[in-house]
Amino acid sequence: MGEAKIGTEMDSMAIILHAGNAKSDAYEALQAVKQGEFQLFEEKYQSAKAEIKLAHKAHAEMLRRLSAEERMDEVDLLLVHAEGHLTSTDIAVDMIGEFGELYKWKETMNG
Repeated sequence: MGEAKIGTEMDSMAIILHAGNAKSDAYEALQAVKQGEFQLFEEKYQSAKAEIKLAHKAHAEMLRRLSAEERMDEVDLLLVHAEGHLTSTDIAVDMIGEFGELYKWKETMNG
């Protein structure tokens, strides 16, 4: 009997978990910068960037493993959902970073 193949579910959930953490941290960063709490913004934004990096790492490792084992046909709906979640969160984190810079710039202009 052959070795049992490990499914993609746990890897997909790791992507969703880290992307979800990134999204939460990013939106908390946005709320902080809107209230003029620039230090909290930086902390939350950096945390969001770290979480999105972990999500990308989990995604890349899973794809490398599936590819090396010639199992790319096992890409399922949960993985597709995880990839969508990762992509939309990545965009949100980047945009919130830009908004944060605008809020900080606005503060310097207001004196």
